[in-house]
Amino acid sequence: MRKTAEIADTPLALDDIERVKVLSPGRLVVKRFFRNKLAMVGLTILITMFSFAFLGPLFYQYSQTEIFYKFDLLNINYASAIERTENVPYIVPDGPPLPSTIGNRFNSYIIELEKQGVTELVVTGTDDVEYIVTKLGDRVYTLSTAQLVYVGTFRQSAEIAAFNRLTGELEWTGESMSAAFSDAAIKAIDDRQNDFEFEGTQYSISGTRANITVSKMVPDFIGTPPDNSFTDIIEANLDEGTFELGGKVYRIEDTGSGVFEVFETGDVSASIIASTFVFDSTDVTRTFSEDFIRNALFALYGTGEFTAGGNTYFFTDPGEKPSIIDAAGDTIAVLSTFSIRRYTGLDTLELAFKETVRSVIDDMTSAGVTTAEFTYALHDIDENGNFIYDENGKPVFADFEINVERKHTGEYVLSAEQITYLIDRYALPNRQNILGTDGDGMDLLARMMYGGQVSLMVGFIVVFLEIILGVIMGGISGFFGRWVDTLIMRLVDIFFCIPGLPILIIMGAMFDKLRMDPYERLMWMMVTLGIFGWAPIARLVRGQILSLREQEFMVAQEATGMKTRRRIFKHLVPNVMPQLIVSATMGVGGVIIYESTLSFLGLGVKHPYATWGTMINSVASSSEAMIKYTYIWVPVGLLICLTVIAFNFVGDGLRDAFDPKMKR
Repeated sequence: MRKTAEIADTPLALDDIERVKVLSPGRLVVKRFFRNKLAMVGLTILITMFSFAFLGPLFYQYSQTEIFYKFDLLNINYASAIERTENVPYIVPDGPPLPSTIGNRFNSYIIELEKQGVTELVVTGTDDVEYIVTKLGDRVYTLSTAQLVYVGTFRQSAEIAAFNRLTGELEWTGESMSAAFSDAAIKAIDDRQNDFEFEGTQYSISGTRANITVSKMVPDFIGTPPDNSFTDIIEANLDEGTFELGGKVYRIEDTGSGVFEVFETGDVSASIIASTFVFDSTDVTRTFSEDFIRNALFALYGTGEFTAGGNTYFFTDPGEKPSIIDAAGDTIAVLSTFSIRRYTGLDTLELAFKETVRSVIDDMTSAGVTTAEFTYALHDIDENGNFIYDENGKPVFADFEINVERKHTGEYVLSAEQITYLIDRYALPNRQNILGTDGDGMDLLARMMYGGQVSLMVGFIVVFLEIILGVIMGGISGFFGRWVDTLIMRLVDIFFCIPGLPILIIMGAMFDKLRMDPYERLMWMMVTLGIFGWAPIARLVRGQILSLREQEFMVAQEATGMKTRRRIFKHLVPNVMPQLIVSATMGVGGVIIYESTLSFLGLGVKHPYATWGTMINSVASSSEAMIKYTYIWVPVGLLICLTVIAFNFVGDGLRDAFDPKMKR
């Protein structure tokens, strides 16, 4: 192996020639690199960064997505109170089925009933079914159905016969009448009378054919009428529209032109009962079934007694605030118009608290104010968010100031200061979290470690892709020359002109729309950066190969018949490697900056996974946030700066080691 003498920067004395070490070219480059102090500083920083990012998570107890919580005194929304104005429907199990269109309009029917000031509103459906909305009492309504059975049609004027002048006889349009009627009618026609009377009924004669019409209503029954006077009763109730006969209700509908249809109203059965009443239990652990509420509403303005679940209950006061007691006389529920629940929606507030809130709301309404406050003894909570009990196991109560605010929606929101289990957001450095937590309550040190993995991985993978593409394209271009060189160099020019950042912004928006997995989107970003960054490497390799391919050793290799691929990748490319290593080392820092910028703009890895860029972006919403949370973005910014500077130091050291003339 050919040896090279290491020459110092200063001339050697003749007596020192014997102490000169003879080194191989590779060892000489390594020794020059390790003598460079800045390169050693950069290498030390890089080793520290890689250990921090890749080895640190193995020994650190927290992950990048672990969320930390704390107990703190916070003014929270404790409860809400809403006056119930929408009637809640309860289906009657044995009631007749209802079309969805009728059931959906129940509240509209109730509003119309109240508007008309009546207690019953009748609606007839297209299926000849009568729907009855009934007001049982204040805030309680039923929707019932009754089947209408067709009885018959009645006409005030109907043709019963026509006189045939050729035969001299009557031709009946319906059922024929007696011979005495025929004789009386023919006599009246011969006497040219306009009307005549027969057995107390008045008949009229009209038309060229001497049509005989009856002036009294003519019935057309289906079956036998329920009573001999049925026709007279119908005629007497035409204006009323309804009448009762034999315990049954009949309804008359005017179809126009003197024609009336009569229906028998079938059994009326309730399908739905609805109310705006809220059932507040005296025991927060007790819940009421739908069967209990439905039976209670039927009994409220009825007998005042009902059964549910095999037990009997009674109403004590059907007035403004009805109460329900059990067989033992204990009050189990109070009916009200306000739904007062915890802000989470749970019905776990005691009845006394609800009554106090209702009283405060009444005072607010009377005074015309939108805010109020009151003091109430609530179950006390310790600093860890646990309820406090005395030595006998009974809850300990403490007075809390409760604020009541009326919102525009008509909802009343109750807030109070309580010890609450919260996400520990933006915690300052402490014993548990050495560098504190971010806005999502995640440990900053852990996220810095995992963020370093992503940033360093992106830098190396992107540069690796750039070198592979650049060496292949530059090597082919420089070796073959001519039209191949021209074609590849024009392609390089095109890639130099491609606006990489706008394309990445468009890709980021598309990935957001597709809701792509964070790591899959990271892979796409690295591939895109590698494709956009190979052009400078290709131009560098092409230039070096153009100068090397005409040298003697390459001419000798060509003369020996060595294959083209072997000449390029075994002899030319290795001679370009020193420049590639320097370029790649210094390029990693640039890629890290580029990735951090993209992540800062929201185009890189998405939450909850961390990169150094996204960590800075999390507090960059305003200048105030940047000042307030300096303990978050300053350490991350220092890591980025130190890593990029370290790669630059190492790159400078390698450049000086490969070509010491550049340093001089």
